[in-house]
Amino acid sequence: MRLRKKAWSKDMFELHADILIDETNTLKGKWKTALAVDDLKLEIGAGRGNYWHGLAAQFEDSGVIAMERDFTAASIALKKIDEKTNKRMIYGDAKDLDIYFDSKELDAIYLNFSDPWPKKKHEKRRLTYKTKCDLYHRLLNDKGSLIMKTDNRGLFEYSLVSVAQNGFELEEVYLDFRSEPQEDPFTEYERKFVDKGQVIYRAVWRKKDAK
Repeated sequence: MRLRKKAWSKDMFELHADILIDETNTLKGKWKTALAVDDLKLEIGAGRGNYWHGLAAQFEDSGVIAMERDFTAASIALKKIDEKTNKRMIYGDAKDLDIYFDSKELDAIYLNFSDPWPKKKHEKRRLTYKTKCDLYHRLLNDKGSLIMKTDNRGLFEYSLVSVAQNGFELEEVYLDFRSEPQEDPFTEYERKFVDKGQVIYRAVWRKKDAK
C-alpha cells in the first residue's frame, strides 16, 4: 500500500543526506571499510524503519543498511533516526542490488513482510523467486544467511521450496515465531499482526555450495 505523501519528506532526505546512498555515491566493495565494521546486514523493503533501527541497536558493531523504494516510507524511517553511526539508507529497488554491493560483501539479508504477489503471473516479482535467490547467493559471503519473516502462509510455503532449490539450505524454521519471546526486533506491521493474534512465519537459510 502506497503511503500518503508527507510535506516534510523531502526535508528528511536533505537532513540525512550523509547516510543516504544512491547510484552516484555507491559504496560497492567499500562498505565495511567506510563503516569500519566486519559485518554487514541489509534489510530489503525497510518500510517505516522500525526493524532497521531495532537491528542497528541490537548489532552495534555491524553495518546495518536499509533499502526502501517508497519515498514516503523511506522519509518516515529517516525521521526516526536518533544516531547514525552504523546505519545507511538506500532509496532504491532490490532489482538494482548489483549497483550497490559486490560479490560476497553481505553477511545477512533480511526480507520482512515482503509483497506476496499471489498471482502466478506475478511470480517473478516475489523476493524469493529464483533469480532473486541467485542474486542473494552471489552477494552473500560463504557464511552468509538469508532471513525471512511473513504473515503470508502462501508466500512462506513458496519460499521454503524456492530458496532451497536455488543455492540455500534451511537452518531454522518457525511456524509461530512470536509464540515465545524473541530477541529479533518487530516491524511495524508485525506488531499489529501479533496484537491481532496472527501467526508470524520465519525462516533462516545458509548458503550452500559456497566456494
